[in-house]
Amino acid sequence: MTVRQFFKSNAFKSLAVLIAIVLVAGGLLAIFNDLLYISDEERLNRTLSSIYGEPVTAEEVTLDDADTETPYGTVNAAYYIVDDGNYLLQSTGTGGYQNGTVTLWTALTCSGTPENGLALTGIRKVVYDSNINQSWIGKIEPSFYDFFAEQDELIADGGYFTAIRDDTGDLNNVQTGATGASNAICNAVNSALCYFRTILTGGNA
Repeated sequence: MTVRQFFKSNAFKSLAVLIAIVLVAGGLLAIFNDLLYISDEERLNRTLSSIYGEPVTAEEVTLDDADTETPYGTVNAAYYIVDDGNYLLQSTGTGGYQNGTVTLWTALTCSGTPENGLALTGIRKVVYDSNINQSWIGKIEPSFYDFFAEQDELIADGGYFTAIRDDTGDLNNVQTGATGASNAICNAVNSALCYFRTILTGGNA
């Protein structure tokens, strides 16, 4: 078969069609990749917006490993919410069932700025993240997490939470059948409160 015959053959025509399809598909893919591209920053902001409950722009707070340990657990991440000046912290509380832990996101409300009298005023919301060895955590009702956002006055006064079953004291009226998980949840929130009070504001626990 000569070169001229090859270019006129059905095999060449089929090959040309396939090459054209590949080129067009590749071009369209490149265009859609540009149009639909989501940066790591935007992906993070979408995740944090889902946790926070509304669209937000957040800036990560650099954590010093020496400061992340608290008497209640560990602070894993912290973000400054640019839109309203609040903070969103991920923390892990210890003291759960069989020495397990619970990790939560705690949205803290505050007034002022780090340069001008930053102060904790309350909790916006608490969102469950994960746990280790807390087999009874399924007993925790949504109202259990909502409770933390209903204690602004007490939090502003410097209080912390304790999981004392059937107690009705100011910050101790957290009740659940899963006592160990309850304790770890309280400690996760306490870790966020402690970090804010001792590190973000430079105050004392």
